[in-house]
Amino acid sequence: MPQVSPSPGVTASGGVSPSADATSPIDPSAFHPLPPDLSMVPGPRDPSASITARSRADVEPGVVVPFALEHCGLGSPFDFDGSLWDPVAGRDADGGHIDSSDEIGELINPTTGEVLLLGSGQVHFRTPGGSVVLLTRHVGAKTYFLCG
Repeated sequence: MPQVSPSPGVTASGGVSPSADATSPIDPSAFHPLPPDLSMVPGPRDPSASITARSRADVEPGVVVPFALEHCGLGSPFDFDGSLWDPVAGRDADGGHIDSSDEIGELINPTTGEVLLLGSGQVHFRTPGGSVVLLTRHVGAKTYFLCG
């Protein structure tokens, strides 16, 4: 399994470094719009399914948790801490746009990484390549493409 280095402000053991406030919202301006390939919003006639979260809401903010994207990456349910999540923005390992085929590949395929829950209804998912996607908590059921 690939090694994932800690997120900024997070120690290798998953704790929050003293200088970081991991329960504060992440400023979306530190991120870029996601590539269109990652929108994955089904249209009215697309084969889709509506689901609700199955995970338990028991994750402590500021703690890094291992997480794996399923078969269709961000197009699969991102079920974490009792909610489904909506990807809103991202950045590559250098803070730039997620635009290389490797970076996009990590987000549209099964990928192991880490999630950091913020107390503000946000999480970020970090890939093994270092890209970070900002997600916001989705309220209620969410509709996903039936991915093959």
